[in-house]
Amino acid sequence: MPSMPVMPMKVDSQRGVALLTILLLVVSITVVAGAILASQKIAIRRSGLLFDQNQLLQDIDAGQQLAVTMIRADANLNDTDSTQDIWAKPVPPYTLGTHSIGIEIRDEASRFNINNLYQNGAVDSNALAVLQRLLIQLNLAPDIAIAVLDYQDADSEVYQDGGDESTVYNQQSNSSADNDLPNQRLVNIDQLQNVKGINAEVLAVLRPYITVVPHYLPINMNTASPVILAALIDGATSQKMQTIVDLREKQVFESIDEIWQLPILSSLDNKQRKVIAPLLAVDSQAFTALITATDNATVGQARQRYATIMISKTATDVTENSNNVDNANSNNKNADNKKPKEVRVLTQRLWAFRPNF
Repeated sequence: MPSMPVMPMKVDSQRGVALLTILLLVVSITVVAGAILASQKIAIRRSGLLFDQNQLLQDIDAGQQLAVTMIRADANLNDTDSTQDIWAKPVPPYTLGTHSIGIEIRDEASRFNINNLYQNGAVDSNALAVLQRLLIQLNLAPDIAIAVLDYQDADSEVYQDGGDESTVYNQQSNSSADNDLPNQRLVNIDQLQNVKGINAEVLAVLRPYITVVPHYLPINMNTASPVILAALIDGATSQKMQTIVDLREKQVFESIDEIWQLPILSSLDNKQRKVIAPLLAVDSQAFTALITATDNATVGQARQRYATIMISKTATDVTENSNNVDNANSNNKNADNKKPKEVRVLTQRLWAFRPNF
């Protein structure tokens, strides 16, 4: 009997292999295409986020320029800084398409500048006394002022004690935070938590009354709180200094000479006036602007970025003040207020959340 042919089975087998190969190729292509599409979506999303982030940064820069312009314009209008000036007024958010820019400006001279304690290689004993009185008013230990000074000054000895800073502060501390004091000016307020005696709770009490500005900063009598004003004079209280606040609301102080005429200060003799005069001003040399950039492109999902900008306003031909009384007295002369002012940005700090302000 003749044998059956086997060729059709081989053909069917080859067709099956070919079909399986095609299916595998289709699956592979589909997987690769899906991966490419997913990668493209991620790239597009990333590009969109980067674009939005870049736009928010541009908004912050625009807000910075607007803040500088406001302070510069006000400097051309008058020679004082008070709550009646344009920079102190609420600024409605400026809208740019789906974005908006908010600006808040604060006078740093309404607070005590921690960096006043040590200027030009010397301790400012008058500024130190002011900080000690401020601490007492806030029911905090006055010795904290010495620790803040030692954190800044160039030597390795405890002020007016002579002991080694590292040894003394390590003995008094339960941590090693003070092992090596930086002996340089502070850059931001949060650094104070590295100072002996200052924890988060103490800093929360201090924060509304202090600032950190790189140069010497007199206290603005037109914006300082009663607590700060009381710290200027031994024996004064915030209740008594409320009188000054009430008076300046009616009439801005134009010069330090006007300050001496106030009943609460008229009893000070020339020696007392000479001591505190370098600490006083009727204008400000430093401001902080809080810029809020908001992206409202997605309804109900607004994204925000923040920046704090420190802006200086100084006479163009006046160098940095020192603790020297004769030099610092230039703050009290009306002629200095008439000199052209240079307004410029000192620092910019970006935030992903709204900072304390």
